[in-house]
Amino acid sequence: MSTELIISILGAITAILVSFIGAFLANKNNVILQTKKLKEEHYVAYIEALHYLAGNNSDTAATEKYVFARNKIFIIAGEDVIIKMIHYEEEAFGKPNDLHDKYLTELIKEIRKDLKIIDKNFPRIYLKKV
Repeated sequence: MSTELIISILGAITAILVSFIGAFLANKNNVILQTKKLKEEHYVAYIEALHYLAGNNSDTAATEKYVFARNKIFIIAGEDVIIKMIHYEEEAFGKPNDLHDKYLTELIKEIRKDLKIIDKNFPRIYLKKV
């Protein structure tokens, strides 16, 4: 075979490999972004449901909305978020505000960590009733 033919074949193989690698990396990045967006949507729905439940914890609709949002979180959230969520429910529901706020802050920090949002001095947070 001539040198020109070998160079052409190598060039074609290289171009095909580069396009496959580029497509693979683009698809991988797309999946990561879609997963992050899905997590964000579920976390926002959870916090919204928690807000309404805190505002009126005797409301059956608010409780149902919270439980539904919580169960969706179990599918998409990282293990550490789920552990903090269960810990929050067990240790903070119906407890004094300081204890509630401590566990809520830990849960929110873990959610932000799962979303890869970096915090250095995240303040203690609380839910406000309207």
